[in-house]
Amino acid sequence: MSRVRMTTAAVLIGATALSLGSASMATAQGRQQGTLQSMLGARVQFLEQQMGTARQVDRDQRHYQVGGCDFTVSVAGDEIVGYAVPMTRACARHAYAALEAYGLPRNLNLSMGEFARVRANVEFKADCLILCGNASNPWVYLESDGLRGQPAVRAGAVRVDRAAIDAGLRIRDAIMATHGEDYVVDTRFNCSREFDALAVRELDRVKITEIAVGQTTVANCG
Repeated sequence: MSRVRMTTAAVLIGATALSLGSASMATAQGRQQGTLQSMLGARVQFLEQQMGTARQVDRDQRHYQVGGCDFTVSVAGDEIVGYAVPMTRACARHAYAALEAYGLPRNLNLSMGEFARVRANVEFKADCLILCGNASNPWVYLESDGLRGQPAVRAGAVRVDRAAIDAGLRIRDAIMATHGEDYVVDTRFNCSREFDALAVRELDRVKITEIAVGQTTVANCG
């Protein structure tokens, strides 16, 4: 083969490799398009075309990991009806979209108190305030209904740092002082609005761990 033909072949091979590399990059970038907020009401297949397949499926919840962001999507049949996303840099694009949709400050360090001051009629929930065991870390939540057909939005804080732990203990003690230990163990406070104002005060400076929209798994009331 002549030197000219060899050079031409090398150029063609290099161009093909560059084209394939560009296509791979385009595919990866394509999977980053859209936000979880924009996926509400869409089909699971559409989401997975954008973000890849779920790494775990549990009944009506699907768990994903995309670009270092671990998030959960709630489904009804094949329709996306909600999601929960951590307030982290890796998940910033999705978290910011959720915050903006509900008129909340674009701030990954948003506190529960700031959430409550923007949203009206927030409700306090918790999956456990006493005898929680070691299987998983307990969470506390503030929930707010959406407006004009919007799904509800929920701010969640995992009780692992001192501020969240102490706030949870103060809320627990106040509820126990009024209704006794069984009431707290059975999480019956989740069906009452009696302690919403107290919880908002106690959680004022607690940093939000996760923002959730729509039909996500919420603690029951005993």
